[in-house]
Amino acid sequence: MRTERPKTFNKTLNQSLFIIGVMICWELLARTRWFPPLLFPQLTSVFSSLFSEIAKGEILGRLYFSLYLIAVGLGLAIITAACAAALALSSNLISDWVQTVMAILHPLPGISVLPIIILWLGTGPQSIMAVIWFSSVWPLITNLHTGLRSVPATQIEVGKNYGLKGVGLVWKVSIPGAFPHILTGLRIAWARAWQASVAAEMVFGASGGEGGLGWFIYKKRFFMEIPSVFGGLIVIIIVGLIVERLCFEWIEVRTVRRWGMTSE
Repeated sequence: MRTERPKTFNKTLNQSLFIIGVMICWELLARTRWFPPLLFPQLTSVFSSLFSEIAKGEILGRLYFSLYLIAVGLGLAIITAACAAALALSSNLISDWVQTVMAILHPLPGISVLPIIILWLGTGPQSIMAVIWFSSVWPLITNLHTGLRSVPATQIEVGKNYGLKGVGLVWKVSIPGAFPHILTGLRIAWARAWQASVAAEMVFGASGGEGGLGWFIYKKRFFMEIPSVFGGLIVIIIVGLIVERLCFEWIEVRTVRRWGMTSE
């Protein structure tokens, strides 16, 4: 852990410098007036609008609603992926079926099935959850299935020699061996869940009279409040960075890197 802390600090510093550099370039470019201020506002206007929306409480309420939808949709996707991977490992026939379904449905963007979902479920929050589930379940199944099948047979045999079997063998041998793939799948699924949530709300607006950040951005764009639009995008970026650094990277440092499963 002594060598890990300088690496984490250096990564944070490098990312911070990059973000500050982008912000400075943005502000300087906006001040040149090469682009219409209405369409390319200064960052000072964007942050002023963002702080105003935070003070009013609207954007935080929209963020909470989006995170709620993502949590439910992503949670259902994780359960579905775990069941599909378990069935695929139990039988070669089922494995072929699962791979066929993934080959057919994985290339489809989540937003492409939105018209069908609206016909089936209406325009309420359940439709957005369904789109989130559809968008995130396929990378989860792919990475979980690939990861579990990539665990060396020697590790499985060693686990059996220690008396492990069934759930114990999967929990203590298969899942740790497949964890780099599992973590990658979770990262991709999280990103796709956000994309699906924002895209779905921007296509048909509020869900049942209520909406998240996608609806917030859609509404502000409709009224040409462009600084608030960029403010909503900044909130999504900040949440993504927080989840990546405080959740996924924290897990990676204490599992994959500690186990020596990466070159870092």
